[in-house]
Amino acid sequence: MNKKALVILADGFEEIEAITPIDILKRVGVEVIMAGLGGTSIKSTRGVTISADMELDKVAFVPDVIIFPGGMPGAENLANSPKVKDLIKSVDSEGKLIAAICASPAYVLAPTGVLDGKKATGYPGTEDKFPSSTKISSEDVVRDGNVITSRGPGTAASFAFMIANELVGSEKARKVAEGMLFA
Repeated sequence: MNKKALVILADGFEEIEAITPIDILKRVGVEVIMAGLGGTSIKSTRGVTISADMELDKVAFVPDVIIFPGGMPGAENLANSPKVKDLIKSVDSEGKLIAAICASPAYVLAPTGVLDGKKATGYPGTEDKFPSSTKISSEDVVRDGNVITSRGPGTAASFAFMIANELVGSEKARKVAEGMLFA
C-alpha cells in the first residue's frame, strides 16, 4: 500500500517549500494530497494560485506524514487554525511523521508541544518562537523522533528527500535523487 502525504496549504505559503516536497514525494511513489485551509484555491506569498485537492476541513484520515510549508503569512494562517492543531496532535499520537519548514516549525509546530524536548531547526530569526526545551540547530534539516524540520527555500529538496527516505527507504529515494541530479 502506498504511503500518503498530506501537504497543508494556506494563503501566503512559500512556493518552493510546498512544490518541492510534492514533486519529490510523487517521484518516489508517495500519494500526495494537497489540502487547502479555507478552500481549494490557495494563493502563495508571491501571488501564485494553487488548486488543492481538497479542503482541510474535509480531511478524514491520518496520513503517514503531514507537511507544513512556511512563508508569511502562510505559517501564521496555519498556526491560527484549530483544525491544524488537532491534526498535528492526531498524527503525533499515532507516531506518524510531522514535517515543517521555514517559519512553520516555530509558528505552527512549537505551540502544539510536539517540539518540546526535541532538536529542531527553522528559518533564521524564528528561534525566539521555540519553547525553551527545544534544542535549536543551524543544520539544514533535522529529524528528531517523528518530527522533521528544515530551514527554508534553499533546503526544500534536502527536506523532501529526508521525508522520502523515511517513507520509502533510502535506496528508492537515492535513485530518484540521482535521476534529478541532486545526489
